Amino acid sequence: MLKNLISFKKIPLSNSLLENKNENINYYDLNISFDDDTKLVSVVDNVNPEELFPDDYVYDSSQSTTMVNHFKDCAEYLQKRFIPYNTLEIGSNSGIFIRHFNPDTTIAVEPCSNFADITNDMEYKTYDSFWSTHLAKYIRLTHGTMDLIFSANTISHIQGLDECLTNVKKCLNEDGVFVVECPSFLELLRENAFDQFYHEHQSYFSMISFRNLLEKNGLKLFDIELVPVHGGTYRFFACRQDSSIDVNHNNINKWETEEKEFGVDSYNKLKDRMSIMKKNMIDIKETLQKIKSENKNIIGYGASAKFIQVSNMCDLNNNLISYVMDTTPDKQNKYTPKSRIPIEKYDKNKLKNVDYCFLGAWNFLDEIVEKEKEFISNGGKFITHIPKVEIIDK
Repeated sequence: MLKNLISFKKIPLSNSLLENKNENINYYDLNISFDDDTKLVSVVDNVNPEELFPDDYVYDSSQSTTMVNHFKDCAEYLQKRFIPYNTLEIGSNSGIFIRHFNPDTTIAVEPCSNFADITNDMEYKTYDSFWSTHLAKYIRLTHGTMDLIFSANTISHIQGLDECLTNVKKCLNEDGVFVVECPSFLELLRENAFDQFYHEHQSYFSMISFRNLLEKNGLKLFDIELVPVHGGTYRFFACRQDSSIDVNHNNINKWETEEKEFGVDSYNKLKDRMSIMKKNMIDIKETLQKIKSENKNIIGYGASAKFIQVSNMCDLNNNLISYVMDTTPDKQNKYTPKSRIPIEKYDKNKLKNVDYCFLGAWNFLDEIVEKEKEFISNGGKFITHIPKVEIIDK
């Protein structure tokens, strides 16, 4: 049974950037629900996947030094731990994970053709398609079953999880390993990270809910780790139910206890957390209004999906945030949807005339503060909103 947790009215897609300020865009309600059976929190009545992930999708993981280093370390770790011969990545983006594997024994699935072209040019066979029953069958017939299937920040985007996981099982060999990275729902709650609710994020996995879904589809969770990216990311390790891989019961039981104590499997406790998030949204706008009333200027730092969601949900616009700087070329010289905030190319020199930067990419706080030491030493300040509104000046 599905129960509504929180809803947002008339929210544009977080990556639907505008070519001009007056461009018309589509708006959709964003309804987040809780499933009493699986304990999964997810979007209901979502937008069609082809519209969510078009061929000109703008999120490029290679633009972040943190993510480039993270996936290099992850690739080396998984190769050392499991020694896979052949590998499949579902959702390869610009290839910063698979580039560390042998292209002769590695394949990828990436529905956004702009990124699939990149990895095909790198000589990794990349299927420009959504993960589906037809594609899984073709991959198994053409390439055989896999020692390692890896997917980062993609399974949580997929609608139709039962079909997705069943197809993963079909492509795993007897002792093959399925490794999934996705934002931790437990950490999302701890950090009051309401800006992680957006249409592209179909599901918000706790360990409890993901384990339930795996077991429902012939897979089992055998280990779990928490890694410090995207505000706290779960790394799930799964295999076929009939695999001989030992389950790390101590680790899994520890996380289950922690999640239950926080209430990730309780609808009533989750509703209370949503009330805290709503209060945070009000505080954000009031803080920015107060700063502007003192004749200070504010720009955005990082036109991330999170930044766009904050501007949408908190009703911010370019009267409060003059513009947002971003390093991604495909985002520059465009406007954020609904809030219509201009996106400009990152330029360190522009910071000399800025009083406050609203931190869109709060999950890269340490990297950004280190990068912008000069801005802070000259009196500049960052505004972060996670887990609560805070001014950072050192």
